[in-house]
Parts: sequence; C-alpha cells; structure tokens
Amino acid sequence: MTDRRIDLVERKAQLVTRAELDRARIMLAAREVRAIAAPDSAAERATRYRPAAAFLLSVMGPALGTSRLRGWLRIAWMALAAVRILRSWK
Repeated sequence: MTDRRIDLVERKAQLVTRAELDRARIMLAAREVRAIAAPDSAAERATRYRPAAAFLLSVMGPALGTSRLRGWLRIAWMALAAVRILRSWK
C-alpha cells in the first residue's frame, strides 16, 4: 500500500509540473502573438520616421518658406492633439 501511495504522490507532482510547463508555454505563445500583432513601440517608430521627417522639413522649408511651414506645422500639431484628446474620451 505504501508503494501505491508513493506512486500517487509522484503522479500528482508530475501533473503539477506538467501544468506549470503548459502555463509557461501558453505565456510564451501569447507573447509571440502579441509581438507579431502589436504595433511597433513609439521609440521604434520615432527612429524610423525621424530621418524622413527631417528630410521633408529640409526640402519643404526652403520651398514653402519657414514662416508658412511653421504655421502649417502648428495647425497640424493642434489637429493631432485634438484627435488624441477625442480618442481618449471614447
């Protein structure tokens, strides 16, 4: 009877270990899916878009004039701020 009891204890320990391993696998799979489906972080986007924005400003600045470009950028900045505020209210 003691052998049967020891087997039962070992089986329970094995089931607990398997459950913990399955939880770890599920968490890893969920993180992989999130990494694939989630958009890039703000830092990654900034490093990708910053050179393009600098190029556009260097081209548009002399073409449009700095004061006109400054006005358009100010309007665009206010519009983006308004969009963010409206999104946060929903």
